[in-house]
Amino acid sequence: MMKQSTLSHIVKHAGFDTFGTGINYVLMFISSVIITRTIGAELFGKYSLSNSIFLILGVFAVFGLNTGVVRLTSKYNARRDFQASKGTLLSGMMLSGGFGLVLMLIVIALSPQIATKVFKNVEGISWVLRIHMIALPFYALMLVADGYTQGFKSLKYSVTVEFLTRPVVRLVLVIVLFAIGLRLRGVLYATVISYVLAALLGLYFAIRISQFDFFRTKARLVTNELFLYSLPLVLARFMNVIIARSNTILVGYFKESTSTGLFGAAVTVAAFISISLNSFARIFAPIASDLWEKQRLGELSETFKAVTKWVFSIGLPIFLIFELFSPILLRVFGAEFARAGTTLRFLAAGQIVNALVGPVGYVLTMTGRQKLNLVNSIILAGVNVSLNIVMIPRWGINGAGLATALSLALINIVRVIEVKIIYGFTPFRSDIYKPVLAGCITAASIYFLNMYLGLMSLKGTLLLCIAFLCIYLGLLYMLGLKEEKQVVLRILRRGK
Repeated sequence: MMKQSTLSHIVKHAGFDTFGTGINYVLMFISSVIITRTIGAELFGKYSLSNSIFLILGVFAVFGLNTGVVRLTSKYNARRDFQASKGTLLSGMMLSGGFGLVLMLIVIALSPQIATKVFKNVEGISWVLRIHMIALPFYALMLVADGYTQGFKSLKYSVTVEFLTRPVVRLVLVIVLFAIGLRLRGVLYATVISYVLAALLGLYFAIRISQFDFFRTKARLVTNELFLYSLPLVLARFMNVIIARSNTILVGYFKESTSTGLFGAAVTVAAFISISLNSFARIFAPIASDLWEKQRLGELSETFKAVTKWVFSIGLPIFLIFELFSPILLRVFGAEFARAGTTLRFLAAGQIVNALVGPVGYVLTMTGRQKLNLVNSIILAGVNVSLNIVMIPRWGINGAGLATALSLALINIVRVIEVKIIYGFTPFRSDIYKPVLAGCITAASIYFLNMYLGLMSLKGTLLLCIAFLCIYLGLLYMLGLKEEKQVVLRILRRGK
């Protein structure tokens, strides 16, 4: 059975993380709105393409070391081996910083060839890549430092660095640089500076959270162990990023900058559905590792099911809102972005499948099945790229959205089947029907209300979205939240 202390810990930290992640998405959304309304879809498309390349290369810069650092830090802290714990951080930062620096120099050197031979339809992408890639080593260092703090089963430091400080710095710098006349260069400079500051702040928090005198403790480097553990993770992560980002890369390859910008806006909005998954998964990972080490499989199963229900319950209303109002909501970026409404609906469908199965990939990774995850991802990344290559030339950005949704659905179905076969449990609890029922009733009510009122403006649609969330939460509460309600109330009474 799942201990209430375990669920309390997850809800407490995931609640903080969800808050931080939500603030991050809001800040990034505000930034995207300011950027698109200032530089337009074409220049935003160049940034979106460059950012997708950046994130794909970031996989090799980080090299799965952030997850490896979470795993080894948690393990060595449990053993009170503080020399190895410090060595985990230093090993991770040396490897990731080195990988990031090498990749940065390679891309800067090859950017003219990339522009002329790969992205011939995207004018000026060469100089955009040269500036953007300066942030690569600092991005890697930030994630490794945050992985170290997560190994202590605390998310407040990584949330502060990744989800609060960096986006705030970036947003402020974007506004200032726009004010002095910089446009796309202003976005790129703000991005680079924000990663540099985030990496330094992440290192500061890593030192601060350590349960020992960091500077006086002699480190025992665990470079080989960390590298070997992370090796299958980097390949699996690369395949996952290919699934998530190859669509933008291929839109840039087959289409022009404007299409890439429209697609980038749809991707930005669809990401709101995964806020809860990312938040719960980050605290679930070290707890799953700890429960597996102690062979508490029953508690792992119950914790997994509870986390999945929370993730799905939070993501479902956002998904339904996007399905109802995608074209109108996208107008916030500018009138031309409403053309990506159908694309957003496809992307949202893929994201809700992610939420439905919860952190199923982390169950495999944190229980020593990272190689299996790698095989899954290799096969499905190939499927995703193939679908994009077939669908984008025919249906443009809608084809990219559909290809992504199908790929995400396939990879998660496979993972659920594997967890069932290997461990004997699934992510689904018997009361999973409650959020589904609440969502369906709410969606039908808002749909017919909108038909009656005939609201077509952005302001009117936003009011309907607020009404949607209120009705959904009310129905969910009436249907009952079982033990999670008591856990949340207990945490609130403590003032935590």
